[in-house]
Amino acid sequence: MRHRIALLALLPALCALAPAAGAQKLDIVDLYREMQVARGAGFPTYEITETNGKATASGGILYGPRARITLTLDRPRFYLRIDDRGDDDGASAFITEFVMWLDREGFPLVGLSERGLKGGVPFAGRVRFYSRASGRWNLVTGEVFPTPDETVCGTAHEEIDESTSAWEGLGRAVAVLPRAGTDIAVWCVGPSPKAGTGALVEWDRANGRFRNGKALDGPPPWPDVPPPAR
Repeated sequence: MRHRIALLALLPALCALAPAAGAQKLDIVDLYREMQVARGAGFPTYEITETNGKATASGGILYGPRARITLTLDRPRFYLRIDDRGDDDGASAFITEFVMWLDREGFPLVGLSERGLKGGVPFAGRVRFYSRASGRWNLVTGEVFPTPDETVCGTAHEEIDESTSAWEGLGRAVAVLPRAGTDIAVWCVGPSPKAGTGALVEWDRANGRFRNGKALDGPPPWPDVPPPAR
C-alpha cells in the first residue's frame, strides 16, 4: 500500500517529464508528405525521396521534371527548404520553406513560406500556417499570424486560400522562416513604400500564436541562400 501511495505521489512529476502526445515521433519530411495528402491543391508538389540516407527533391508544378532543385534538410530543427532554380539560367527562382513549431500542448503548427526570386533577391512572397490541434490539418494563418502586408509593409493584404499556388497570391512581404530559433523575419520588397526594411515576428508558445516584434531596419540578408547550420 505504501509503495502504491509513493507511486501515485510521483505521477505528476513523471507526467511533466514525458513528452506531450502531439510531440512524439514527429519528422519534418513525414509532416511535409502528410500535408501533401491532407491539403492537396495549393500545397507544394515537390517530391522528396531518400536514397542511402540522402534526401533530394524533384518535380514541382512550376518547371516540372527539368527543374534544377536543391533541398536543405535539418531534421533536428524541423526545417526544410526547397530551392527551385527553374529549367534555365533566365528563369525566376522559387523558394519553399517548411518549418514546425510546437504549441504548449505539444501539437504541431507548421509554417509554409514561399517566395519568388530574381538574381537571388526576392520580389514577392506569401506565408501560410496549418495546425493539427483539432486532430486534422486546418489552415489557421489568420488566427496565429499578423497580416504582414498591412502591418509591416503598408501594402494591401493578399488573400490566400487553400488552393493558392505557384505565382498566385504573392504579396510584398517576404517571410524568412527560422532554421535556428523560433522567430520569423519579415522583409518588405518593392513596390512597398517600406521596401528594404521589415520586422521580427515572435513566436509566443504560451498562446500558440505569433506577435509583432522589433523593427528590422535592414539591409535584408540577400542574396537569399539556405541558412547555415549552427
